[in-house]
Amino acid sequence: MKTIIAIFSLVMFSSSFSNAQVWEQKLNGRNVWSLGKANQNDIFGDIFAGGLTGNNSRIWRSSNGGNSWDTIYIGTGATMWDFGFDATGNVYVANFSNGLLKSTNNGTNFTVIPVSIFNNKNPQGVECGSAGHVFVTTSSGFFRSTDFGQTFSETALTGLNCLPVIVDKDSLNIVYVGVSSAGGTGIGCYRSTDNGLTFSNNLNPGKNGYGLAQDDLNDIIYMITTTSPYNFDKSTDNGLTWTTMGNISAAQRGVAPSLMDNSIYTAGNGGVFKSSNGGANFVNQNLTISATPILAVNHNNVLKVLAGASGSASGGVWVFTEAIIQGVENQNSLAESFQLQQNFPNPFNPSTLIKYEISRSGKYDLIVYDALGNTVYKMVDNVLQPGNYEVEFHGAGLPSGVYFYRLTDGVNSLSRKLLMLK
Repeated sequence: MKTIIAIFSLVMFSSSFSNAQVWEQKLNGRNVWSLGKANQNDIFGDIFAGGLTGNNSRIWRSSNGGNSWDTIYIGTGATMWDFGFDATGNVYVANFSNGLLKSTNNGTNFTVIPVSIFNNKNPQGVECGSAGHVFVTTSSGFFRSTDFGQTFSETALTGLNCLPVIVDKDSLNIVYVGVSSAGGTGIGCYRSTDNGLTFSNNLNPGKNGYGLAQDDLNDIIYMITTTSPYNFDKSTDNGLTWTTMGNISAAQRGVAPSLMDNSIYTAGNGGVFKSSNGGANFVNQNLTISATPILAVNHNNVLKVLAGASGSASGGVWVFTEAIIQGVENQNSLAESFQLQQNFPNPFNPSTLIKYEISRSGKYDLIVYDALGNTVYKMVDNVLQPGNYEVEFHGAGLPSGVYFYRLTDGVNSLSRKLLMLK
């Protein structure tokens, strides 16, 4: 067997995509307070929405990118604040008054971990780490489980109104928590490096830490606030220091980095806003109704942004298509002179193996494309003799996301999908 081992440093090329930015109202007339998806780059994954009190104390699920929704759980009046997903496929929901909901079958059934387990403190955020860690923020402290939610203990931040919680995508032992309070007690952002056992002092004091998100493309942590003048802050050193990039025109409650480029979306009073310059400036993104959660997803290679809103007329989930991944797949799937195998493993991190078979000598190209169809790197550009070949594709430094590789002899081509997940 002929073997080619190649390790590349990859550079992403920027590209533009023209779209109408037209929002579509889905799940009409419902008060939506939370949105979640196990993996934003999982093109077939379900999306979950949680409702706000009363008759909207429900959980909905969409299997088609937010176009339609099914009610999968009816609660007893408490708000569904947040979603968390662990590595085994369990779904967790922070249910404000009732406790923590857990499903082991993708939301078909839920069990209730009662609020008494959390010392009668109301759950407001949930996130999952590695090795069975589940983190829950409450109205007066932080709790963690090390056994997939079977037991919980209060570990830190007691007395503080803990709201958003996220786990660092590269270092799963690092946990970030935002604290928000009308009275201003302890407001800001806190960081743990030991899986939520202990936390640092307040690293971004004086601002209601209402929303946190991590930009996996650039390893940046973003924080939005409901405190005037509504700063947009970012950290480039894993939450140790923070920089105010600019202000937004109103209080914001949700933040989500784009999956397509370096854009950032926020949701709050006044609607959905977008920044294309790292948070220095935000402009309304053609949706002016007040919103709370915002989520960027890839569904079936269509990049979408979803926002949740409340109200009998304007409430529900609003969706717009940010980009459609250009078709470098499915080109001339019948090629007599060569065969191209699916890379393994896929998804991969940090490396994967691509194998192909040449049955006729000639000039061949093996090219990697980004999600919008732009050439990222040409891995093979040679005259090849009949035989079996393999290329080790090393993705150190490659942002998470969907990529494609295509083998062509100039007439026929075969393409397959790569999925890099950190």
